[in-house]
Amino acid sequence: MDGKWGPKTKAAIVTVQKGAKGNLTWILQATLYMEYYSTFGKGTETALEKFQKAKKITADKKAGKAFFTELFAA
Repeated sequence: MDGKWGPKTKAAIVTVQKGAKGNLTWILQATLYMEYYSTFGKGTETALEKFQKAKKITADKKAGKAFFTELFAA
């Protein structure tokens, strides 16, 4: 990553899927929470889907390139 929302950072994005654990999951939950989506309990997947639908990107319940692009490109 290059510290900017540029080509190197975009190329380094991994997809966070259901069942993922660790820092990436925590970061995903925190970013959704900052966007006013509840991630408490098992709400992360629901929050992710709502975010995707609101942003008109494929609601596949996976936090991948489209999700992070929409989140950080603004």
